[in-house]
Amino acid sequence: MIRTKTAFFIFLILCIILFPYWIIYLQFDYLSSIVPGWNTTIITGQIISNTSKFLILTVITIYYWKLSSNTNQLNFKKFLVHFLMTIPAVFIERISLYELLNFNSLNANSFVNWIQIIFFINICCNILFIIGQILFGIYYVKLKNKS
Repeated sequence: MIRTKTAFFIFLILCIILFPYWIIYLQFDYLSSIVPGWNTTIITGQIISNTSKFLILTVITIYYWKLSSNTNQLNFKKFLVHFLMTIPAVFIERISLYELLNFNSLNANSFVNWIQIIFFINICCNILFIIGQILFGIYYVKLKNKS
């Protein structure tokens, strides 16, 4: 068994890690179009993914806070499964795997293969993240119906 306040603080720390810090700087120069005079904004997929994961994790943290007012203990195994399915997406979001690529490679096939591997890793982590949140939702509903 794990205390619900401990689970709440763990997911609060994950929310802080995942917070989209580009909002603080309010520097949208890297989001703007390169073409002068055009009023377009280019929002990259990583910014959208980071913000959506942050919002989902914020809702989950709020639900852990609500659970801490209703019950004192959570099933450790279910919490651990939820945590282990969430943590890869949080850390993959914070580091950019594309920085590991060697752009000076002369072999185009290996370069494309590395991009496909990184893309596959990102998709798997996102699928794990979503499944983990769905499993927590099912567990939360069962706990609410029990009490």
